[in-house]
Amino acid sequence: MVPGRGGEERDILSADLTRELLGARLIANLATLNGDGSIHVVAMWFLWDGAAILSPTSHASRKARNLVRDPRATVMIDDSRGGFDLRGITLVGRAEFVTGPAALELNRQVHLKYVTEEGLDLEPVRAYLSTDDVTIKFRPERVTSWDLRSTEQGRALSGHLSRPLVS
Repeated sequence: MVPGRGGEERDILSADLTRELLGARLIANLATLNGDGSIHVVAMWFLWDGAAILSPTSHASRKARNLVRDPRATVMIDDSRGGFDLRGITLVGRAEFVTGPAALELNRQVHLKYVTEEGLDLEPVRAYLSTDDVTIKFRPERVTSWDLRSTEQGRALSGHLSRPLVS
């Protein structure tokens, strides 16, 4: 069981919103700790395997080096559109790495979530993604979620009364 905020005793990973966001083709924001204590945040492709968030990367990337030194991390995934059309999840936990052929297979699965087979066969795409030689396996220990769409404020602004984040 992964508790929600304040250690509440409910499995928030089984909540409809959490399952929807973890299964969607969205971008995860991964926050790790730099050696000087500052935060490094990067947008990541991801795949939820039912127990962990899988993200491909290079072993030489800053995020990978940070996680080797300190496996604690936070992942935020949101599907916000503007106004009170805000919803998402934040997961706090620890990361480990999958390496070798297993990582390459997992990374291909993640890549296929975002790019078609034909797209992966394009030389510039293949060359860029070939640097993904490890898989970050992030296991959440605590999860919080928010959904302001269903609040009184969200319902009041539904339609065309708020400004979208993208035009």
